[in-house]
Amino acid sequence: MVEISEVIEEAPTPPQAETNAVDSRSQERFADADEIEAALLAHHITRPSAQLHLQNLITKLRKEGKALQRVAASTSAATTVGSSDSAAPSPAVAKPAAAPVDVPTPPKKTPVTTPIITSTTNKYQTFPTHYFDCGEYNSPLVTIYVPLTGIGTHDKSKISCNFTSTSFDLIVSDFCTNDGKTKSYRLLNDNLEKEIDVSKSKYVVKPNKILIKLGKIKGEYSYDHWTELTAKKKKENKGGKKEDPAAGIMDMMKDMYESGDDNMKKMIGETMYKQRTGQLGKDGAMGGMGGMDMGLGDMGI
Repeated sequence: MVEISEVIEEAPTPPQAETNAVDSRSQERFADADEIEAALLAHHITRPSAQLHLQNLITKLRKEGKALQRVAASTSAATTVGSSDSAAPSPAVAKPAAAPVDVPTPPKKTPVTTPIITSTTNKYQTFPTHYFDCGEYNSPLVTIYVPLTGIGTHDKSKISCNFTSTSFDLIVSDFCTNDGKTKSYRLLNDNLEKEIDVSKSKYVVKPNKILIKLGKIKGEYSYDHWTELTAKKKKENKGGKKEDPAAGIMDMMKDMYESGDDNMKKMIGETMYKQRTGQLGKDGAMGGMGGMDMGLGDMGI
């Protein structure tokens, strides 16, 4: 007796289920990118190099998500065409082979050709973030990293950076962000810690960031040593005139008056009064300030 066994073939995966699976993977890519970007904006990551790596990872995840969306749309379209063909009555003769469905290929990385829109306002926003790298000892440059996803495809005529010996001014106009909005950004620093060599300063536009390179001033033995991008105190404008030594002493006296106790304020007040009335230095009187008249009279205080 011959034993007959039943062979059960595995049913193929329905096209709709395959489309849903591809769409699910696409949503996972977008969700991962959003969560990493939220952590980056919350300043949980402090190292500049780590932040740049994460920016590149965010861009990669979003590109993969968009590619998966296109594949899901193509699969769905192919399923719709196949269903309509099966519903139509088939003739007795053999059916011709179905034409292949064209799967759209990802677009090439080329600048988007959109009409030039002139800004109607001069209002700029600050960049989401930027990072400063002072470089190694005796290096000729310091670098500012300005991340901005997709800036590499932006119209280069709308990106500018002007340099002076004490400042730089980066402007990006009419930039289309990921949410479809058009924004203009500006990063201005007119109080640099050190003066820069304008002839050696430049900016470089990368696919997802802008690099501002400031040329250091070289001294007798080495380049200036930077520790911060911005000076802690506002630098006074150099008008080409020599500073008045007497004015410096007066500023010091004012600081002492504001920060001193009651006795100090009384002594300084008497001294400044005698200076204004011409009594300073007469009969050795200094209003209780003892030998502090040395040098003050010669300076006209």
